[in-house]
Amino acid sequence: MTTGYVVNLENGHNGYCFESLLGVTYCGTTFDPATADRELYAIGRDDDHPHNMLCFDCSKADTRTVRGAVRGELR
Repeated sequence: MTTGYVVNLENGHNGYCFESLLGVTYCGTTFDPATADRELYAIGRDDDHPHNMLCFDCSKADTRTVRGAVRGELR
């Protein structure tokens, strides 16, 4: 089972960034999905899996708020 994609942008955020929209991460970084190395983010992965190291801002993002903003439900 997967929830989306992560990308290592080497942008100083010290971890993988979670893609919320195509080419936009939870922490607000934009990137070209055609050239970035996107990987599936899997649920149920081992503790030492590299995707456990999400960047601080992506790991703290309120995913419901992010999805709501994308859908135009931001209040």
